[in-house]
Amino acid sequence: MKTTLTDGKGKVWIEELPMPIPGDYECLCRIDACATCTGTDKKLISGKMSWAKPENYPAALGHESVGTVIQTGKKVRNIAVGERYLRPAAWYSGTVKHGITSFMGGFAEYGIVTDIKALAEDHPEITPPYYCNYQQLIPADIDISNVDATMLITLKEIYSFIRDIGIKAGDKVAVLGAGAVGMSMVFFAKLAGAKVAVAARRDSQLATCLKAGADHAVNVSTQSLSASLNEWSNGGVNFLLDAAGSAEMLISASAALASEGAICSYAGGNAVAENFGKLKVPVYWKFIASPPKENTAHDHILSLVKIKAIPFELFYSDILPLENIAGGFEKIFAKKAEKTVFIMGTK
Repeated sequence: MKTTLTDGKGKVWIEELPMPIPGDYECLCRIDACATCTGTDKKLISGKMSWAKPENYPAALGHESVGTVIQTGKKVRNIAVGERYLRPAAWYSGTVKHGITSFMGGFAEYGIVTDIKALAEDHPEITPPYYCNYQQLIPADIDISNVDATMLITLKEIYSFIRDIGIKAGDKVAVLGAGAVGMSMVFFAKLAGAKVAVAARRDSQLATCLKAGADHAVNVSTQSLSASLNEWSNGGVNFLLDAAGSAEMLISASAALASEGAICSYAGGNAVAENFGKLKVPVYWKFIASPPKENTAHDHILSLVKIKAIPFELFYSDILPLENIAGGFEKIFAKKAEKTVFIMGTK
């Protein structure tokens, strides 16, 4: 099967590898599509991810995948042929096969999902790979294309984040960064009833965020972020959401934080921790680091899909065949594309 690999030095290529062989509690899936998790994938390709060591390369990429079950293991009883699942993986993260480490391996033609319910019932002493918890069913009555389905993963992560940090109607929220994560934050904060501003360096990203529900946009290349947010909020923002990890934006925006407001980190607190003394915060403020809880948001996001409340087309910029993955990442690194979906079969 075709599998996408990287050397951690900037190179991305496709290599033919043996198809995964499902175990007793595993299912073989035809992977239909997989989207970039652009920030993470760029770090893995560049060798800049803290947990990805030189000895882990070459590695198999991709973790925002959707696939169709085509074969079940002999002890599988809760998954059926023909069902669609999120996050099938060529082999599970951190394991090595064929001399290659898996970083989930979703950019491949085939992958596996595990019947964790049957495994737990028969072998409670066995702890399955953590990744199996995110391999969730897309029910047959959910009308969604394979391309759009790849977006469910980011959307579930961000919805759970917005939910857990407590954003509510009437709050003033500033999102720092306008990529796929930032735009998702804008969408769900607006859906919660908040007033939302977004800051970024590219007008094209800001324009898309305005379509996703932002009330105010700041191009930090040409405008003072703190001045713009202070004028817009008229009293300070209640939540600063760090979606980009930019210390420069965070420091500037901190001067617009309302008393008892919160700075919230989505992917870790380094931007805050490394620049704590530079923040221009009020006397009383909060820092919230809340990890995404993707699997807890599954049913809620599917309910939004059912009522066609999610404008999926806003969340990705390109659709390409898997064979074009090297060129697709070149466009991403050159900032000529945003989140990209690679298709192995039909859209």
